[in-house]
Amino acid sequence: MADQPNILIILSDDHGARDIGAYGNQRIRTPHLDALAAQGMRFDSAFATEAICTPSRTSLYTGLYPLRHGAHRNHTEVYEGVRSMPHYFSSLGYRVALAGKTHFGPMSAFPFEMLPRGEGDTVVKSHQQAMAELFDDPAAFLLVVATSLPHSDSRSGGGYPRPENYQPADVELPGYLLDTWETRQARAGYYELVSRLDDDVGRVMGLLARSNAAGNTLVIYVSDHGSGFPYEKWTNYDAGIRVPLLVRWPGKVEEKSSSNALISLVDILPTLLEAAGGDAPADLDGRSFLGVLEGESEAHLPYIFATHTTLGIRNSGDAFAQRTIRSDRFKYILNLNPQGRFTNNVTEQGQGGWYSWLELAKTDNRAGERVALYQKRPAEEFYDLEKDPHELLNLAASKGHQALAAKHRVKLEQWRKQQGDQGLAHPYTGQNLFELWWHEMRQRWNLLWSRV
Repeated sequence: MADQPNILIILSDDHGARDIGAYGNQRIRTPHLDALAAQGMRFDSAFATEAICTPSRTSLYTGLYPLRHGAHRNHTEVYEGVRSMPHYFSSLGYRVALAGKTHFGPMSAFPFEMLPRGEGDTVVKSHQQAMAELFDDPAAFLLVVATSLPHSDSRSGGGYPRPENYQPADVELPGYLLDTWETRQARAGYYELVSRLDDDVGRVMGLLARSNAAGNTLVIYVSDHGSGFPYEKWTNYDAGIRVPLLVRWPGKVEEKSSSNALISLVDILPTLLEAAGGDAPADLDGRSFLGVLEGESEAHLPYIFATHTTLGIRNSGDAFAQRTIRSDRFKYILNLNPQGRFTNNVTEQGQGGWYSWLELAKTDNRAGERVALYQKRPAEEFYDLEKDPHELLNLAASKGHQALAAKHRVKLEQWRKQQGDQGLAHPYTGQNLFELWWHEMRQRWNLLWSRV
């Protein structure tokens, strides 16, 4: 169709929603992301389906929550027959391509055209020539630029590089983090990686601006989930599942606009399908928010949902499963194995300054409480996000909040039933272990070749 927009999705890796200048963080330098936000709409309440790479990215590409697409456990694959973004958009006449990180499988379920790599130390630098050629192709395109920034390297002594352009004393530490020098140094290293990401966003947008496609391209910037600090990635707290979402669409989306509408990553696929003149299948979990983009509606979803399992993540021990429902103000978290001990790269490798937390906890009561809660959670958690945005006060046992908590619990149980959720038995705990190992090895092989 002649009026079809080109679509560019820039997908980052482990970038928290708070960590962009346009979202209010004045300590971090992100001029290119800030410019993108000024050119379109900033979403302040967008959420991942799970704060882990494979399930979250797969939800973006399929429009399904992890329990339905099958890759709920990290490094695993979708159920047979699951369709994804390339299937839908190729049928609309689009050239559907991806540059960079995959972390999904099997590849047959995600038949992207993989852009060839050249020289360069980041995904964007190594694909610049291929992207420039794609942008000037007269055919309609959907391109995903899937960078590996600002993902930490858990092998580098705590997960983040020594900062070159940031001082530990200057970073912004949100209230859920303990203030130690080691955490500040890690945060400064994370800021360093975010600024490198921002440089790459500038390179991509520069290529687009110099192409013939600049005026007819819908651009989305989004992350898969939050960064690898305590209470962020691998958790269902907002710092883990809330993601930055910026949308620029010349002539369609108002510049310098923002929205508080509740959005899930599963909503992006049906939104893009509607924008391209297609129809989203009725059995998708996501719903189009095109009306919000075009200024026709302020609200979208009454609730978003999120899941979690430690099965499949590195340095995990006990199976620690969570199910979550969030409204615009309240969040209810159901911990299915409260007897379990929560472990990951933070606790086992000291990522994010964790070892300094353990030391501080020996003499500081608040530190002791934060350390204990991170690894041992109650069966239920309930938070008033308006009064307690850092989720520090669990109201699940509060008499004044029991009715509200029960309302959210009922809605969550209805959703779990619709999703076919079997709790700790679903999915993968009964699956053949050799099959799981083989799937994970294939995923790591794909990841190895997709990262630069």
